[in-house]
Amino acid sequence: MPLVVLDATLLATATAFAGSSYRSWPDIPPTTSNPEADCISVIASSPRHGHDFGLVVSERLLRQVADTLRASVGLRPRDIDDYLLALLHFSRRSGGEIVEDRPSSTMLPAHLDIPLSLAQQKQAVLVAAHPDLRALQNRGPEWGPDRIALIGPREFSVRADAARRARRG
Repeated sequence: MPLVVLDATLLATATAFAGSSYRSWPDIPPTTSNPEADCISVIASSPRHGHDFGLVVSERLLRQVADTLRASVGLRPRDIDDYLLALLHFSRRSGGEIVEDRPSSTMLPAHLDIPLSLAQQKQAVLVAAHPDLRALQNRGPEWGPDRIALIGPREFSVRADAARRARRG
């Protein structure tokens, strides 16, 4: 089962916009017009599809999500806490991991360092919506000395959709 790290921008966008709610993700397939929500949907529905993708999260990553939802979106603390609990639940149920944060060993800003180090630590695919992380993707599908696989939300949801359809056969 591939492990997946979703960056904080993706996780915040998935629930904050376009009427998305972590309480009613669609089942993939099919994909929708909200690729960020589709990424969460792939993880949330993973147990129904043979645990095909596992979500990796950490305290620092979830703190980034909470900060983004609080500062940029204006969600209430209770709603943020409920969403973070849902992400922890999705991580556990999908077969993913809740990882202990390691001290940063890079000079990268936190919005880059946290998801990159999680992906590196767990040899996971990094699905990124943040423009700075997406810019790294322009350098090739794998980034850095540890060859972290880096893709965008639409690409991930489309590939997951295709893989699930192929298994149904």
